[in-house]
Amino acid sequence: NAEKRLQYLLCRFVEIISSFSPHPIVLFLDDLQWADKASINLLSQLLVESRFSRFLIVGACRDDEMGHDHPIWHMVSTVRNLGMKAMIVKTSLLDKT
Repeated sequence: NAEKRLQYLLCRFVEIISSFSPHPIVLFLDDLQWADKASINLLSQLLVESRFSRFLIVGACRDDEMGHDHPIWHMVSTVRNLGMKAMIVKTSLLDKT
């Protein structure tokens, strides 16, 4: 299926880029509250690939716009259950002006 092929190709792309880079690779994604299930599945696949030891995904979202059933919470739980770090930093105390 097309989703699995895309996951495979993106994982291979990240693997190749990170193997040639002398520095860690950081992917920053904003507005993850609007991410669909297929996009979250793609991120999950990237996170669970063990050979990406120098690959970091940083995501930002508005958790007040997401329900408890949003796919991102399942992804965070899955990543943690695999023994990986998944940090959630709440910035609600920042000045909103």
